[in-house]
Amino acid sequence: MKPVHDVPTIRAAEEALMAQMPEGALMQRAATGLATRTALLMRQTFGRITGLRLAVVAGSGNNGGDALFAASQLARRGVSVDILPTSDTLHEQGLRAAVGQGARIREPRRCDVVLDAVVGIGGTGPLRPAAAAIRDVVDAELTIAVDLPSGLQPDSGDVPGEVWRADHTVTFGTLKPGVVLRPDICGQVHLVDIGLDATLPPSAVHVVERSDAAGYFPQPGFEDNKYTRGVVSIAAGSQKYPGAGQLCTAGARHADVGMVRSPVGGFPDVVAADGRTDAYVVGPGLADESRLDEAVSVALASGRPAVLDAEALVKVAPGAVVITPHEGEFARLGYTPGADRIAAVRQAAADRQVVVLLKGAVTVVAAPGGEVFINTHSSPNLAAAGSGDILSGLMGGMLARHFVGRTPEVVDMARLAACAALVHGQAGELASFPATSLDIADQVAAAVAWAASG
Repeated sequence: MKPVHDVPTIRAAEEALMAQMPEGALMQRAATGLATRTALLMRQTFGRITGLRLAVVAGSGNNGGDALFAASQLARRGVSVDILPTSDTLHEQGLRAAVGQGARIREPRRCDVVLDAVVGIGGTGPLRPAAAAIRDVVDAELTIAVDLPSGLQPDSGDVPGEVWRADHTVTFGTLKPGVVLRPDICGQVHLVDIGLDATLPPSAVHVVERSDAAGYFPQPGFEDNKYTRGVVSIAAGSQKYPGAGQLCTAGARHADVGMVRSPVGGFPDVVAADGRTDAYVVGPGLADESRLDEAVSVALASGRPAVLDAEALVKVAPGAVVITPHEGEFARLGYTPGADRIAAVRQAAADRQVVVLLKGAVTVVAAPGGEVFINTHSSPNLAAAGSGDILSGLMGGMLARHFVGRTPEVVDMARLAACAALVHGQAGELASFPATSLDIADQVAAAVAWAASG
């Protein structure tokens, strides 16, 4: 997992680290990392570095200084550098270094590559009109944000107005919430190590990765059987919504679980009878109110992990429960993501005393104690009816497998839920375009194998 830190924490860590280092050394680390990554992206995009025209759109602060020092290194490699100030002053030493290597302050013109270094994590509000005008003239093929795109709020991902969208964001030291939450603004994110780890405190917010999901898919052992690998029971689907039950069951079947209990037909390996159960999934397409009430009651009374989705969301009660609303369902529960998605999901988890997974292009999962796990590995293919039902089944199977014979622990449930979203995202990636939810369900086994090998 990669930790995510807010601006005050990062500022304090930077100050502590700078007190231990020669003056300017931390900026040089950031600049070198930025120059190295920019050169790599130039070569990947254009096949060369020498002769490319780079525009450095620099503000007056340290963010501009990082970019100017990086530009001086790139100029030594044959890059033509234009400096485009957005204020009356620039970082003095950075400007001197860049000019010393042939960079010049110029009027905006079209360039191959642009570094957006207008503001860093201290910036607030939208992109200023002067900077937006420069952006429109430069019109570069490759846009790289320095630490974060200007106009993006670092601690929330809110965009209050104009923003400079990036193809890539090179961020320093640690991930910021806004950078994690807005891949549509940040593009591909590259984290540069500048030595902050030693001064950063532990974080309650993390981004899950493939290697984290691997731990939830252990290879079956010699003495394993269907019960030692876990049993998940699914209550989903109805005459009105039969497909939801089928998709939920399909998601569970390939979750590396020993047995799936479900009333849905069409799967010869699925057991329709009730019996021993290690985790429950209740709700997708379950329009029959009497069946819904009974299934929720059984799941909640069991003390075993339960996933409540769709129709079951209004029946939630505190316990070893994961609820999986999309934004519309989140609103019906009385919440809105607003300008700060992490804060909203945390609040809902604390209020309801359950794990809350808010679906979206970036999935945010919060435990009642405030721990947050984020999945950024997604696919546009997941924006299809029934996709969420697959996720619920997959998650239920993973919960049954992981907690068989063990008391469920909510923080681990939250981490697992985010990893289930990651695997679900990979299934979406593997499905051909355009994809239906059936296509995504067909890729769950391959996605699990991908995660297990990570």
